[in-house]
Amino acid sequence: MHGMIQKALMFLTGSMTCLASWAQQSVQCEVLRFQSQSSAFIEIHLNFASNLFRAEQSEQGWATEVQFEAVVESSEGIVNYGKSKIIAPFSLDSTEAVSGQQFHLERITVPSGMFVVKIKLSDALAENRIEQTLEVTTQIPELDLPHWSDPFLVEAFSPSIEGQSASILSRSGYEMLPAPDAAITSDADKIQVYAEFYNAHDVVDSTFLISCWLENEQGGILNGSRRFFKKSPAPVIPVFTGVSTAGIAAVDEIQLVLQATTRQNQLIAENRLPIRVVQSTLESSDATGNFDIPGYFKLFTDSTALQQHIRDHHPKADASQRKTMERFIETATVDQMQAFLTHFWEQASTDNPEAGWRTYTTAIAYADSAYGACRNGHGAETDMGYIYLRYGPPNTIVKRHNETDYYPYEIWHYHRAGPFTNKRFLFYSPHMVAECFSLLHSDMLGEVQNADWLHLLRNRENRLRVIDSQLNRLNPRRDTFSGEEPEDLFFNPR
Repeated sequence: MHGMIQKALMFLTGSMTCLASWAQQSVQCEVLRFQSQSSAFIEIHLNFASNLFRAEQSEQGWATEVQFEAVVESSEGIVNYGKSKIIAPFSLDSTEAVSGQQFHLERITVPSGMFVVKIKLSDALAENRIEQTLEVTTQIPELDLPHWSDPFLVEAFSPSIEGQSASILSRSGYEMLPAPDAAITSDADKIQVYAEFYNAHDVVDSTFLISCWLENEQGGILNGSRRFFKKSPAPVIPVFTGVSTAGIAAVDEIQLVLQATTRQNQLIAENRLPIRVVQSTLESSDATGNFDIPGYFKLFTDSTALQQHIRDHHPKADASQRKTMERFIETATVDQMQAFLTHFWEQASTDNPEAGWRTYTTAIAYADSAYGACRNGHGAETDMGYIYLRYGPPNTIVKRHNETDYYPYEIWHYHRAGPFTNKRFLFYSPHMVAECFSLLHSDMLGEVQNADWLHLLRNRENRLRVIDSQLNRLNPRRDTFSGEEPEDLFFNPR
């Protein structure tokens, strides 16, 4: 056993996550190593801006079409390859079709050894075929060695729904959306991490310890970041955990460290993920602001109105931007808040920040009018207004406000929501009065998911069905499709 541990340590000494990026900030790519019980494989996590490629119109609408190719080569030649067409969701508007980001995950089986992975993206619709290329060198360990997969940060996750087919994002009972760029802002208080440990059963015959923590450039462990897990040996052991990042504001670069050790504290295997820490916008701006504030943001001079306007950006913001809003907005100066909005829209709408901001401001006004009556006119603070501002207007809406057997409800269906297609949101009004509709269930990653939503939707006066709902929680059905109207409308929107 000792010899196998030493062999694993020797291999992993120079082994780190294979992370690389194109020169443009609009494309990020990770090549990560994983293993099943019978074979090894690489995962390519690709995130790119839609506006790198052009959209063309068809009968279904406007969409981009990108050719993805990946070739794995050793010194002896091509080992394996992957090829896919990444077709974006169709949009009725040509501008919308090239806005936002697209995510693609590709898995390619590989043997052990040293390889070069050549990745190419090309515009399948352009005559001159705009191309982006990248090469990454990686080493795949022997299948019988104890070792870690490459860890990655998780941008969003939700429990997998029983009875639904597993997607390519499914891992260990969760749907996980990887964050391709291992960067966090200095005001983040937590990160979610996923990794797998392999072949522990070959080196230990009883429980052993897995631990992870964040380490600064000097090798010091960040306070509160260490996590411990006692595990039993198995061929594959998944690790999905949150790690505290409190107190990282003064740190430029940190590393996530994953270790497996025996009960005698002998190291079995280790892996590390470098994480970049960037300052949040409000932290980095001084009293006068470090940005050239555009004239349209200088119109906001009232601190209270500016605070509310930034709160209305919460649905549009990513996790780190939302943390910035929650932590600093109450004490920020007008100049700092103007700087935050400037930086926000320079990132969100690189081609024309003012146009992006004005379009979103129009959406805020609509959300306030349509959904904000129950929240003092603030639509962004309602579930319906939040979803509208985050994903735009739905393609179809089914309204059932006067059903006998169910609480009032609406089903919103999106052809495209963020980087995903064919997503649904079900809102309901459980008290059946003039109140805000609440989001009861969605199949969108990171949003509210409730496996018992159909039973909860039933009218409170239908006592027999309430009892059935309680029994269902104790004895979940294998066949989750009942044929009832809300379920039919949810899975077959029209």
